[in-house]
Amino acid sequence: MNGDDLWFQLRRMINEYEQARDPDSSEIGKQFAQLQRLMIENKDIYPCNEGAKPINRLKNRYKDVLPYDKHRVILQSTRNSDYINASFVEDFYGKRRYIAAQGPIEDSVEDFFQMIWENQITSIICAANDTEAGRFKFLRYWPDAEYYLDFKSYRINLDPTDDRAYQCEFYVIRPLIISQGNNQRHVLLYHILQWFDHDVPSSEEPIYDLLIRLDKDRTASPDTPILIHCSAGCGRTGSIIAIDLSRLFLQDEHLQSIPEYRSQPVYNIATHIRQFRIALIQTTKQYLFVHKMFLYLLRITGHVSVISSSYPIEENANNSPSSSTIYSSSPSKSSRRSSGPFLNLRNPPIGRRSNKNGTSKTSPAVLQTSESVDVPLKIEEPNSNYDPIPPPIPPRTFINNSLLNTSPNNLPQIKRRLPLRQSRTQHRHGQILENEANSISIKTNRSDSADALSSPSSSSSSSKFPERYLNNRAGIIFDHGAISD
Repeated sequence: MNGDDLWFQLRRMINEYEQARDPDSSEIGKQFAQLQRLMIENKDIYPCNEGAKPINRLKNRYKDVLPYDKHRVILQSTRNSDYINASFVEDFYGKRRYIAAQGPIEDSVEDFFQMIWENQITSIICAANDTEAGRFKFLRYWPDAEYYLDFKSYRINLDPTDDRAYQCEFYVIRPLIISQGNNQRHVLLYHILQWFDHDVPSSEEPIYDLLIRLDKDRTASPDTPILIHCSAGCGRTGSIIAIDLSRLFLQDEHLQSIPEYRSQPVYNIATHIRQFRIALIQTTKQYLFVHKMFLYLLRITGHVSVISSSYPIEENANNSPSSSTIYSSSPSKSSRRSSGPFLNLRNPPIGRRSNKNGTSKTSPAVLQTSESVDVPLKIEEPNSNYDPIPPPIPPRTFINNSLLNTSPNNLPQIKRRLPLRQSRTQHRHGQILENEANSISIKTNRSDSADALSSPSSSSSSSKFPERYLNNRAGIIFDHGAISD
């Protein structure tokens, strides 16, 4: 695999998405739309019958985010149900490396710890906060210092003797002790603090640092699954799995020789993980961030040259690196022009080009070449002799021998007759507004829906526990649903 070629290809795709007026028409936008179409087409191939049973419905936070029956985690339980909303996700060689799970809720928290116990899990990545923007995301399952939590047969404590505890601005590592009777298990909880719902982190470095720490801490139990959850177990969970698989991909020369992965690695990784759980990587913004992380991994692991990694250069029309346009490492829509003391000038507009005598029509200094030239930015000083003429004062208006007060409240009520068609439209429109004001129902659109192409009306009604209250004065009903990925 040629790291430089792949680096330039991904850099071009990211630039195209971030600078496009319609991001959905970019290559990254088209790839994500194709992933959504495949997810809809595979609904019949991957049934979710177990999660839809009446006995298991209360264990699901969202009714449209259910595990596939083929890859769901099955509990060894003598109770009525062996179900939990969690799915095994395999790596490139068929090993169950991850468990993508819904965040625990009151009806599933005991099953959550039973899954940890039975699968001998030693590493948990929590990619959400228990409350975000005033909305409940999952039931917090770790205690504060010097306290403990009991969930029926399981007791959770913090381990103050474990030196692997760590805290920074982006994430916290909490060593936990899970006890069942006289037996204990030690688990490390990697809690990401700065990755909010349907959003992405502001930097790639903290995610890479967390995954490297987790990889080093797993030396004692490298074969046990890594439990990853957010709220629904889709968007942020799938993004972390895709990023970790990208890291493993760049360490495997055999995978790099496969033509499909060599040409479009991120798309094929996303396609791979989506066959195990619905909507892993839920938004285009998250899919873009996985591309940025892959680009970061290429540079940090030494797969590209120093020049390529230090100077992200946009490709020209001939697909060759151009040395005339240099972008920063993370370009944005708001700052597309390169910073510095020089201004990159192109051909002047037609109205400002020089005439036959070689002089400009508007300015004595005009660029006389069609090539791109970097020239210092000159700021013209204002003419000190310039004396602008103030605009004339508008004449006063008198009505009935009195000065007209032009404030909106005191203007005379002048009525003019409207055409018949317009008058009827205004009357009907006023009636519609009046009727809507009396019976308006404002609902918060759910962004946790696994189907990103669903309508807002259908997605807003799928929240499990909506909170309604009535404003008696205005007669407005508010319906607040949970929002999560």
